Amino acid sequence: MVTLVVDRGMEDVWIMDSGCSRHMTGHRKWFSSLNPMSTKEYITFGDNDQVAFVRNLGFNLVSISQLLDEGFEVRFKKGACRVLDAEETLVFRVDLTSVSGLARCLVASPSADIWKWHRRFGHLSFDLLVRLISMGLIRGLPKLNAEKDLVCHPCRHSKMVMTSYPGELLHMDTVGPAQVASVSGKWYVLVVVDDFSRFSWVFFMEFKDEAFGFVRDLVLRLRNESHKAMRAIRSDNGREFRNSCFENFCRDLGLEHQFSSPYTPP
Repeated sequence: MVTLVVDRGMEDVWIMDSGCSRHMTGHRKWFSSLNPMSTKEYITFGDNDQVAFVRNLGFNLVSISQLLDEGFEVRFKKGACRVLDAEETLVFRVDLTSVSGLARCLVASPSADIWKWHRRFGHLSFDLLVRLISMGLIRGLPKLNAEKDLVCHPCRHSKMVMTSYPGELLHMDTVGPAQVASVSGKWYVLVVVDDFSRFSWVFFMEFKDEAFGFVRDLVLRLRNESHKAMRAIRSDNGREFRNSCFENFCRDLGLEHQFSSPYTPP
């Protein structure tokens, strides 16, 4: 068991920390004895050591979880934190209003809370999260203020898309039937969009099953005009696209036919 000796001549400011598993300090002279850890990569505790010495640690951390494990009670109020023993006798008190300078960055702030709720709601956008708060649509959600230009790295990486080249991927969908037929008797419109350039082809159809003929002719023409091979076509699950004609055509040309999720027009 390690005994902690507090040198009153040194800096003795301690920060209440609910995240660390054990009390930690970076002042070696405060210890009467030390048991070195067997590994340098991680700080793990498998015994009953009370205080850990962490080299180059800039702050002294009081572990709230360790105080609770030892039977103490931790009470937080505005501007102060009190630690009581089993008989509710005050052991020590931490004045949070006196925290100043660099140490203040360790005190929880609304900006840290909004990150917590951002993750709890499945990485919901910060703007939408603040709007939900302002409208009071979620019971129990605290009042939070979002700082400008907050960037969530997992969100940014997950929304990255692979850059395509012209003619590699084609998006397609049909529109109709129209309320009034065209002069030539067309009721439907087939729209094909190139993923890279957003260039669009528009075909007018009398029946929806004509979509395969237009797509087949367009794909064959683009394969002859482009120096790079077409990789895939993407459509919804409509019967004009999900049928044996498209299946056989894509299989013969080595194309991947991608289908969007049902009932998701975007």
